[in-house]
Amino acid sequence: MNYSHSKLGTFEQCKYKYKLQYLDKIKVDIPDTIESYMGRQVHAALEKLYKDLQHEKMDSKEEILSHFEMLWEKEWSDKVLNNTEYSKENYKDLGKRFVAEYYDHYKPFNQVRTLGLETEDYLQLDGAQYSVRIDRLACDNEGNYYVCDYKTNKKLKAQEELDEDRQLAMYSLWVKQRFKDAKKVKLIWYFLAFDKEMISERSEEQLLALKQSTEALIHEVENCVEFPTNVNPLCNWCVYKSICPAWKHEIALEKKTPEEFKKDDGVKLVDEYAELLEKEGILNDKRETLKEKLIAYAQQYELEAVWGTEKKVSVKTFDKVEYPKTPEFIELLKKEGVYEELAVVNSQRFSSLFRQRGLSADILKQLKTEKGWTVRVSRRKEI
Repeated sequence: MNYSHSKLGTFEQCKYKYKLQYLDKIKVDIPDTIESYMGRQVHAALEKLYKDLQHEKMDSKEEILSHFEMLWEKEWSDKVLNNTEYSKENYKDLGKRFVAEYYDHYKPFNQVRTLGLETEDYLQLDGAQYSVRIDRLACDNEGNYYVCDYKTNKKLKAQEELDEDRQLAMYSLWVKQRFKDAKKVKLIWYFLAFDKEMISERSEEQLLALKQSTEALIHEVENCVEFPTNVNPLCNWCVYKSICPAWKHEIALEKKTPEEFKKDDGVKLVDEYAELLEKEGILNDKRETLKEKLIAYAQQYELEAVWGTEKKVSVKTFDKVEYPKTPEFIELLKKEGVYEELAVVNSQRFSSLFRQRGLSADILKQLKTEKGWTVRVSRRKEI
């Protein structure tokens, strides 16, 4: 089986989406967004820059920007989705700025030697293969290898987040397997919107732990039989939202007229159920208030039973035991031979044991007691 960062990420994000995409192979028309379109053209321009350098051709900044514009116009389609307040020209100018600033920052591009562009290979794992696709792989003369990734998104990630990143770290495992002279593998993200380079590096112990955790995740994927939905903010960008059981009723309702909406059986059932829950909540609050008043009334007049027209309420006090919920205390209970009687340790069982038998001084000194109340309603018996 072949796996990739995006495939495993989909499983972690939503198992139901994973099922639709990778098991059921449901085909959907995925629109190209203006952000992804711009990012693709930036990647293509930088790929040309380094590909030409590999052939001893140094492109000028104007040549690279001209290539970017040519690709932009050639591949543009009115189907590119733009849900932002910014125009096509805004995004094209943004992409040109990314390319121009990168060019100015790294010219003459001889810091390291490029080994591969848009590499396509697989890392061998236990019973599976992990897809390796690197924007640019490079090395220097000192045994350092560089896994380079271009980012055109508007968010600058924190160093802590990059140090936990799985994608490029898995690529570094592939580098170490393939290039035996690799002393270090540096993971480099170019955040083009900020003209900023960020670097992370993993120890052998970290890479081993990552490999094992990834293999464990793959094992979980291959043995998964339940694929529940996971409602989260990313649902708004999911291409399967219209057929997802968590959302398809809402989407169906959006197509109905106000009159059809009111007549929908699901709408009526939910509204009725929600109304009952609201009433139940009000009743529960009222019941608790009355319970507190009954306890106060019984205390004031020293009563154990308060009588009504047809029913009575018994009001009795008991010692409610609070106990520390620590492993050390559980071990103490086992040592004292009372753990089995408690079975499941909770206040009610403790209270019962507290009343029925003596407990050792070690246990007693860790217990606290407070007054609890039982309030029961029963029918009045005629005298």
